[in-house]
Amino acid sequence: MENPTQNINETKVELGQEKEAQEEEHSTAAKETIIDIPAACSSSSSNSSSYDTDCSTASSTCCTRQGEHIYMQREAIPATPLPEAEDLGLLKYVHRQHWPWFILVISIIEIAIFAYDRYTMPAQNFGFPVPIPSDSVLVYRPDRRLQVWRFFSYMFLHANWFHLGFNIVIQLFFGIPLEVMHGTARIGVIYMAGVFAGSLGTSVVDSEVFLVGASGGVYALLAAHLANITLNYAHMKSASTQLGSVVIFVSCDLGYALYTQYFDGGAFAKGPQVSYIAHLTGALAGLTIGFLVLKNFGHREYEQLIWWLALGVYCAFTVFAIVFNLINTVTAQLMEEQGEVITQHLLHDLGVS
Repeated sequence: MENPTQNINETKVELGQEKEAQEEEHSTAAKETIIDIPAACSSSSSNSSSYDTDCSTASSTCCTRQGEHIYMQREAIPATPLPEAEDLGLLKYVHRQHWPWFILVISIIEIAIFAYDRYTMPAQNFGFPVPIPSDSVLVYRPDRRLQVWRFFSYMFLHANWFHLGFNIVIQLFFGIPLEVMHGTARIGVIYMAGVFAGSLGTSVVDSEVFLVGASGGVYALLAAHLANITLNYAHMKSASTQLGSVVIFVSCDLGYALYTQYFDGGAFAKGPQVSYIAHLTGALAGLTIGFLVLKNFGHREYEQLIWWLALGVYCAFTVFAIVFNLINTVTAQLMEEQGEVITQHLLHDLGVS
């Protein structure tokens, strides 16, 4: 016979186990469920009536549905990568402005040397024409080509105040903007290349001409503006204005030079002649060297071809002019020596010596 007390205890145990099972199922249903969905789904689910938005953050949205907490993860929007510190530093360096030290210093030196020459010369009329100090150690002379510094130093001498003032004003007006943008070293190379090309071209074409003035360097700066506009037209605010000013100046200067040489019978015609070869070769050097050394703010495919073409033209001209001068100098020396030997033979045959 079964004990009633034992049956009651077993029934209580079964009821307790069923109650614990129900509590575990309820707690499991109440647990949080995490669902990863894309951003597009999260926006559509927020409009559904079965979800009540509880809270939101930058990366997830918390909704409730019948006691359940659903965290809908949003896709992170990729941020635009910022330039690295090195790239920012390089960009800042390329676009930084420079003080125009070269143009200012070279202008001061040219004025000072001209004033010194005027002060040391004997009293004379300061109008036109004015004699050029041909015996100066700075003037370019074809009979003293072996004194190499003369191919550069002639730029410090000028025929008169008008010649000096004209070159100074033009190189300040056109040189300072270039140097502010591209730096002292680049503009110095362009200016000196124009001066050197001016004397080299004159020595080849006008081999008996003495040369003074900084016009080769001035025209190199003018032509460098054309190179700068070609390279950086899209990045310049007033490229058309600069191009127009260069064209207007060159046209006026050329027209004035032609007028004084062929049509004016006054005092200007009696003054020193303008060396068109020095102007032309100086401009050619400024254009080619400008393509080589000036900053290029927007690289394009065809500009590499222009760079190599400019390098080839400048090197070919310079090498030809240097070889031509060396051959002429050696030939002149040999002829002079042979002339003395022939003279001595003639005097000996005549019985004079």
